[in-house]
Amino acid sequence: MCFALLALQQHPQYPFILAANRDELFNRPATALGVWPNHPEIVGGIDQSSQGSWLALNQTTLKFALVTNVRQGIPQTGERSRGLLVSEFVESTELALNDLKQLEKSKGQYAGFNLLAGYLPNEIYYLSNRYSTDWQALKQGFYGLSNASLNAPWPKVQRGLFEFEQLVINSQIAQQTYLVDKLFELLVDRTLAKPEQLPNTGIGIEKELWLSPIFIAPGFMDYGTRCSTIILMDKNKQVFCYERTYYSDNRSSNSGYSFTPV
Repeated sequence: MCFALLALQQHPQYPFILAANRDELFNRPATALGVWPNHPEIVGGIDQSSQGSWLALNQTTLKFALVTNVRQGIPQTGERSRGLLVSEFVESTELALNDLKQLEKSKGQYAGFNLLAGYLPNEIYYLSNRYSTDWQALKQGFYGLSNASLNAPWPKVQRGLFEFEQLVINSQIAQQTYLVDKLFELLVDRTLAKPEQLPNTGIGIEKELWLSPIFIAPGFMDYGTRCSTIILMDKNKQVFCYERTYYSDNRSSNSGYSFTPV
């Protein structure tokens, strides 16, 4: 992922709400959200280049993870793909904290990353190999993440968090379809940041401006927002997953999945 909004215990009906965008090259092969053929207990997308993922959820254990990269100008390489952070976490039978403690020892093998991982609905942790030396347990509240640290003051994060909080607060008694539709609307916001608000990550002002909206339109190198994903867990522990996939020719398609843990 490259943009994520998370609400923990902020809605009377949905203690876990996630809305996220994945930005990537359009020619990088990937499968949309669905049940994994080799791990039918897992739901998420699959990056076919690495067999990792950007976001996935284990239906049995409720282990969840998503990863964003860290933008630092010069292209980064690592010994291992960042997508494996997600796939190996949700496949593991170890306790989440044990996995995170082990990852702390090997996080130097990856290019810059931010990881949100844990258990639905409210045991979620943040770990980065650029912005943290230890895992951080997230308390009840609202969180925004892009390609810098958690809740970094980037325009898209600040704008997204404000709109997200208002939406969650104002949908306390709304139907699920209303909440989902409004979250998808938020995730396709193409508002550009003002030049004076842009971060300086070493890629030049033209690219900083192009990457400043929540939704990245196809542009440089045939890159842009590939999909928007929404995950809700309700107070009865039922999980609802929605995804909208975007293509470089402006087409889109929808997929969804729901389950109740046994």
